[in-house]
Amino acid sequence: MKMKRPKICMACCPGGHFAELRLATKDIDESKFDIYWLMFKSEHLSEFLSTRKHHFVMNVIPDKKWTWVVNALQSLWYLMKERPDCIISTGSGMAYPSIFFGKFFLKCKVIYICSAADVTSPSRTPERAYGHSDLFCVQWPEMMKVFPDAKYIGVL
Repeated sequence: MKMKRPKICMACCPGGHFAELRLATKDIDESKFDIYWLMFKSEHLSEFLSTRKHHFVMNVIPDKKWTWVVNALQSLWYLMKERPDCIISTGSGMAYPSIFFGKFFLKCKVIYICSAADVTSPSRTPERAYGHSDLFCVQWPEMMKVFPDAKYIGVL
């Protein structure tokens, strides 16, 4: 009987958040997990994604509420379709609906890695993700004052 490989959703936006998530997960043996990437479309990642399972959601624009609604519905759709065991994210806001719905509906384990750009105060997404995370990591010791239950991992 073949055992099911744990499924991981890597949720981030392209750019710096993607770069940090790749650094944080570089030692994961991709042959032991069923991994899919969730982000908004960006041409510069087409080569990387060409050999990996992935889905695109709408990027959120903070002052345009409809983008949050579309992103949330897309995120929920892909969660129900993929049913990950774990969500690993570095943000940004476009990843939050997956974190929230994954934890609420599927009881996914959530690992959130705070951006290195958050040195002394957090952006909105880590503030929201903190309460839903099973493991919440920060890259600067100063952030332990803001997130006392976090794990300090140093700068990636």
